Parts: sequence; C-alpha cells; structure tokens
Amino acid sequence: MDSTLEDAKSETNSPNDGSTFVHHAEAVWDQREPYGPTGFKGVFISSYAALCAAFAALGGMVFGYDQGVVSVVLVMPQFLSRFSRVDETASGAGFWKGLLTAMIELGALIGALNQGWIADKISRKYSIVVAVMIFTVGSILQTASLDYTMLIVGRLIGGVGIGMLSMVAPLYISEISPPEIRGALLVLEEFSIVAGICIAYWITYGTRYMGGEWAWRLPFLLQMIPSTILGMGILFLPFSPRWLASKGRDDEALQSLGKLRQLPVTDQRVQQEWFDIRAEVAFHQQTSAMRHPELQAKSIMNSIKLEIVSWSDCFRKGCWRRTHIGIGLMFFQQFVGINALVSNESDGSSSKLSDLVYRANFRAKHRM
Repeated sequence: MDSTLEDAKSETNSPNDGSTFVHHAEAVWDQREPYGPTGFKGVFISSYAALCAAFAALGGMVFGYDQGVVSVVLVMPQFLSRFSRVDETASGAGFWKGLLTAMIELGALIGALNQGWIADKISRKYSIVVAVMIFTVGSILQTASLDYTMLIVGRLIGGVGIGMLSMVAPLYISEISPPEIRGALLVLEEFSIVAGICIAYWITYGTRYMGGEWAWRLPFLLQMIPSTILGMGILFLPFSPRWLASKGRDDEALQSLGKLRQLPVTDQRVQQEWFDIRAEVAFHQQTSAMRHPELQAKSIMNSIKLEIVSWSDCFRKGCWRRTHIGIGLMFFQQFVGINALVSNESDGSSSKLSDLVYRANFRAKHRM
C-alpha cells in the first residue's frame, strides 16, 4: 500500500504539502484495459451493473413524483375543501401555498447536507434504506393529514428523505458503474426524475375525478410504492466496492467488483480497477491525515469536526475551481425556475393546463 501512495503522489509535478489537491488519474487510465465500448453501447456489455443502476435510480422517480403531485393536488376542489387556507379566495393563500411547496425543498436541503456522513458511516446501500424509511414516514403523514400543520410537517419529513435519496442514489450509481459507461448510467437518475413527474401528472389527473378526499390522498399514498420497492430491493444489490475499500474490506470489495462486472475476480480488468480503487482510497486517507492530523483520533467529536472541515476543503487551492463549476451548474439549473413550474401553486402554468383539461372534459361529459 505504501508503494501505491508513492505512485499516486508521483503523478503531481510539485510537492504536495497537504494544502492543495493533486490530480493523478491520467496515467492509470491510459494503462487500463476497458470493459467495453463507451456510452450507451457499453450498457449492453455491462448489463448487471446497468440493471443495478436502473434500480437505484428509483430514488429519482420518487423525487420527481413528489415534486409533480402537488401541482395538481393544489387545484383539486376536494383538497381545497379540507385545506381552505390555500384556496385562492382565502386571505394570504399565496403565502400558505408557497410554504407548502417550499417545505419539501427545505427538507431536501437538510437531507442532502447530512447524507454524506451517513453514507460513509453505514454504506450507500443502508443509507438508501434510511432515506426510504424517513420518506415513508413523511408520506404517511401527508396521506393521513387532517390539518395544514400536519400536511407541511409531512412534506418537510418527506423532503428530508428525498434529499437523502437525491444525494446517495447518484453516488451509488457512480461507484458501481464501469468507467466507460458511468456518465450514461448517471443519466438514468435525471430520466427517472422526469418520469416520476410525468407519472404524478397522469395519476393526479385521473384521481381528481374521484369523489371525496381520496382524490388527493391516493396520490400521496401511491408514492410509497416505488420507495418501498427501492428500500427492500436495494438490500439484494452489491455494496459499493469503493465504500468497502474505504472500510478496509478489500477482499469484499474485490468480490463485489467481480459480481458487478460479471467477471472472475482474477480477470486483469477487475484486478486493475480494484487496484485503482484501493489506491484512490489510500490517497484520500493519506491526504486527510496530512491536512488534518489533529482530527485522526477516533472519537465522535473528531468525526464531526472532520466532516465539517472536509466541506471547507472543497474551497482550497487546487479544488475551488471545480467546486464552483459544480455549484454553478446546479444553482443555475434550479435558478431557471423549473421547480416553480413543476411544483407550482394553482396559478402555475402546469396546474392551469391540467385544470383547463379537466374543465373541458367535465363540460364535454355534461353535454353528451
């Protein structure tokens, strides 16, 4: 392992004193033999990893569904009769509608910020299970809501679960994917989000014709189906090889990698990727020890402090440019207003369109 660290350090052109990040992957990449073609062609070669990634992407579908379901629920007469304060005729309706739609985003922020250390502590797999459990609690509260307070608390708790899923699902997908098709498999997360939104629109479009409060309770109830499937099914998928290596479970990491690649563990490509993973893990552990030697002792307080300073490391010299690019991309993706369109209140365009279709069909039926 010491030689691994030396090889990793030697890739930088200047000495590393712990104050900067170094990039050392190019030489390793040039020497490794690929598993297959890149892009979507390679998906069919690595079919098992692709199926695992597609299953983990159910987290994105849960996210999208919960985003889309509110836009139509908010204009249902059955919903407004129960929660009159969000009715357009009520005083301050705009504020209460905005609060209702914003609670899921606030919960998602809390969940995403805390999922990093949870995923590192108990594994990517089990952190998905925890996220599903929290989301299920929120969904139950939303389905059984008797007043506005109970509803927004349910939205907040459900948002925490969604934030956790939106963080850990792409992480798990990226760590189990072969390098050649990692980008292609990560697209499944975004595809699942959009698919979840579309499914939510069609389900709420159908349930709004139901009499009584099940018109809006049923869509909230149905969102627990994909999350439950994800929470139970993820237990049968392999652990992330990188997480296993980070815990010193190198032999298990090799077995997991062989299973994901559907190749014997003695295969040269599997051995090379296994070596790369261990080298990367050892490099980051060594870098952390060099940068924060006072926090290496095992204790709860040191773990908390190390998690906090790890976030600040993203803005150190050598890494801050990449951090700003990542933050900028995600910020402007949301700043264009897509969430306002998807989970808008009743005066939003998506809800208006759904309401218009509903009214047109209602009038057509009564003319027949």
